Amino acid sequence: MTLSTISSRISPRTSPHTVAADNASVATVAPRRRRPVVLVALGLAVALLMPLFVSTASAEAQTSTERSYAISVLHLLNSERHAHHLGALRNDHHLVSSARSHNLAMARANTMSHQVRGESALGRRVDRAGYHWTWAGENIGYNGRISRSGVLALQRAMYNERAPYNGHRLNILNSHFKNVGIDVYIDRTHHKFWLTSDFGRK
Repeated sequence: MTLSTISSRISPRTSPHTVAADNASVATVAPRRRRPVVLVALGLAVALLMPLFVSTASAEAQTSTERSYAISVLHLLNSERHAHHLGALRNDHHLVSSARSHNLAMARANTMSHQVRGESALGRRVDRAGYHWTWAGENIGYNGRISRSGVLALQRAMYNERAPYNGHRLNILNSHFKNVGIDVYIDRTHHKFWLTSDFGRK
C-alpha cells in the first residue's frame, strides 16, 4: 500500500506559487498570473516493488464497480470529517473528472506521482476539468488488494496518519474544502487499484 498527498492553498487564486515539500527544500514554479499562490506538498511513500512495463489504460469511463468503491470512500471520508465536527464534502463531477484523468495517467506510467510526465499540474488539471477553485488539494495512493475492503483500508490508512507524516489526514480534515471528487481505477495490467481524491473549494 503506497500513499502520497498534496495540499494547495491559494490566496488569492491569481497569486505566485511556491511549492514546499515537508522537511525538504522549497522550490518556485512559474507564476500563474502574477500574484502569489502558495502550494504545500506533503508526501509519504512506503517502498514497494513496481513492475517496469507500462499500462495501456486509455480514457476509460468508470465501471459500476469502480463507481461503487468511490461512493464507499466518500461515505467513509465524510464520517471521518463528521467525527471532528466538520461538514460533509459534496461530490463534484468536475473534480471526479480530474481525479479520473490522473488515475489513468498514473496507470499508463505505472508511477504514483501528483504530476506524471506530460501531465498538467494539479491546479491546471482541475481548471481544465471545469472546476474554478480557490483551494485545491489531492490525496493519491494504490493497493494490490482489489476489493472494497482494500479501497477502504487505503482511505483509513490516510485518515489514521500521525504527524509529521500526516498530509493525507490534513487534507481529509481541512475545513477549507467544500467539494471532493473521488475516483478508483482498477488497473488489471498492473494488478492494483489507484485511488485519487481531488479536494476543492470554489
